[in-house]
Amino acid sequence: MKAKRPTRDDVAALAGVSSAVVSYVLNDGPRPVAEEKRERVLRAVDTLGYRPNDIARSLAGQRTGSVGVIAPTLANPVWARFSMGVTDVLSNADYLLMVCDVEGDAHLDARYAQMMVAKRVDGCLLAPTAAAEPTVKILVDGGVPTVVIEHDLQCAPSVLLDAEATGRLATEYLIGLGHRRIAILREQRTSLDSWRRYHGYEQALRNAGIEIDPRLVADAVPSIDGSVVAGSLAAAESLLDVQPRPTAVFAHNDLLAIAVMHVARTRGLRIPEDLSVVGVDDIEAGRFMDPPLTTAPFPAQELGQVAAEKLLRLIEGEQVERVTTLPAAPIIARGSATTLTVPNDEGAEPIHREPT
Repeated sequence: MKAKRPTRDDVAALAGVSSAVVSYVLNDGPRPVAEEKRERVLRAVDTLGYRPNDIARSLAGQRTGSVGVIAPTLANPVWARFSMGVTDVLSNADYLLMVCDVEGDAHLDARYAQMMVAKRVDGCLLAPTAAAEPTVKILVDGGVPTVVIEHDLQCAPSVLLDAEATGRLATEYLIGLGHRRIAILREQRTSLDSWRRYHGYEQALRNAGIEIDPRLVADAVPSIDGSVVAGSLAAAESLLDVQPRPTAVFAHNDLLAIAVMHVARTRGLRIPEDLSVVGVDDIEAGRFMDPPLTTAPFPAQELGQVAAEKLLRLIEGEQVERVTTLPAAPIIARGSATTLTVPNDEGAEPIHREPT
């Protein structure tokens, strides 16, 4: 037979106090308790192995002790690092995390938001995959304090990385290496962030007096079966089909940059001699590519920590700044980008080699 779980009344009886006094000791108030009685209660708790009913306590305080996190995809190491940063902060505040992986499906944003409202989470961190406002409205209208990641909205506070500066710095780095035919591979699924990086790319080209060639802009549109990988490979193919061929590619993230490197190699191109590649994120896999991937770091763990701290303040009813922006980090130069060796500004001539 299953042993009976000790109750607060059991603790009170063993300690020789009222149930109310037990409550005051365990909740540290609202009334003071004499030290001698407090010690008797704590000894009784240890003796009986009593554990308060967290659900009942949360209902009484209108808190559930849980926080929701809605992420675009945990398959991308960036969002896994983001979740680690969130956990660093919220676990220390005794919150349980409910992490939902949207897996690139924008329709799941709203569905998970509705679940968060139904579960009465104390707060939610939302990194939308598409249009953010309808999903945020579900949470806010449901009374859930919400902080939005990588989207600047009027309806909820947000935390951003300066994506435009990231795009500008990456493009300026390639321009500094002598490249003028610089392609960009965006990720349509996170279109807002991609557009910000694209604006930085445009700004860098204009500042250098380089004309923007629309043929050198491609989006990694998911294939019919929803595969982003297939979409990124197709987009990389389209960029390398342009003639004169680009001498460098700036990719929205490291995963897309790795796709570009793969396609280039299948065409017999050498990296970085024939094609320089720069990504964004600094995922671990990029460091072990051959050659290692040059990248613009994305401080995902710091982003998670800042967002979680902001959410905690919001849950406690504090006023928070509407937008918090983290600065772009300097480029990490590795082996996938080098000085241009093509002798003219018109771009690279087609190269025909056997794949290595």
